[in-house]
Amino acid sequence: MKKESFLTIIVAAMVIALTGCSKGYRIEGTIEGANDGDTVAIMTFDGKGLDTLHLAIVKDGKFEAAGSVDSITNAIADYKGQASTQFFLENADIKLEADANEGTMAARGTLINDRNTELYDKMLALNKEMSELFEKANDNMTEAEQETLQKKAQEYSGKMENTMKQFIRDNVSNYAGQFYLANYASDFGDEFINEMLAAVPEKDKNSYALKQLQKDMEAKGVTAIGKEFTDFSASTPDGETLALSDVAKEAKVLMIDFWASWCGPCRSEMPNVKEVYERFHDQGFEILGVSLDDDASEWKKAIEELGMAWPQVSDLGGWQSKPAGIYAIQAIPATVFIKDGKIVARDVRGEDLAPKVEELLK
Repeated sequence: MKKESFLTIIVAAMVIALTGCSKGYRIEGTIEGANDGDTVAIMTFDGKGLDTLHLAIVKDGKFEAAGSVDSITNAIADYKGQASTQFFLENADIKLEADANEGTMAARGTLINDRNTELYDKMLALNKEMSELFEKANDNMTEAEQETLQKKAQEYSGKMENTMKQFIRDNVSNYAGQFYLANYASDFGDEFINEMLAAVPEKDKNSYALKQLQKDMEAKGVTAIGKEFTDFSASTPDGETLALSDVAKEAKVLMIDFWASWCGPCRSEMPNVKEVYERFHDQGFEILGVSLDDDASEWKKAIEELGMAWPQVSDLGGWQSKPAGIYAIQAIPATVFIKDGKIVARDVRGEDLAPKVEELLK
């Protein structure tokens, strides 16, 4: 499970600090299909959830809001859940155009909002095409037809990734490109990320999200395949402190398994992990589970439910987990393999897990 999916970013996005103007912002909106007295909510993310800045009242199909921000901020405009959009709130004149009947809303009027809306339209069009493709699927499809459908689905996924990458390339010098680079980093290869980070203007390199991204990339370099492992300590379910080095010295091959009780893909993968553990444990294979939970009771409950018999630790830091930060974990489940004190593999799971463990044990 990734830190942020595309829809999650739209609903609740991080604030990235950039220098703003001093005159403040003014939002002028039009909306079809709304009644006088209805409201349009203008919200930002305060680090815990959505914070409502304005409830703009609709009159004669129009609404307004004004204020100022210290830095450009990712925001949400929403009309009764019927029409909404993600946009960038900046100290400038911003236009919102909505149609409650069609369920559409778009932000324009500034460079980054114009380009963001163009990107959003492209991604929605691709998503619509892919949805229409899968609507044709049925239980009577032949194996060849299923393979063709899967191939086309992969092509659309590739188109969506390339569309996002091209947008970042074209906008890496402004907030919009930097925002998507920071929030979709886990979808891209390291080469692309480093290329884009190098292209970011010097004045923007210290923005919150980019600073964190650069920190993550540095951590990836330190914990790349071939490097000596970096030690850490955290608490076991019993409240004792356990170090990675304590587990590693007793194992011929150690797999650090980053997971969480709330992570659906992690739970789906766990039967496979359990099977591989039972098959190879007596040959020197060990696992250290590192949970990104923030609720101790849910963490302990999941360990019991999933039958995880190997050592477990967590600092209950959620996505701020220190061990996860050390190993630049941006999506879970994630794995890191250690042998003879060095990192020998990363992110191996599913049907590839057993063969990799068998190979490393030789």
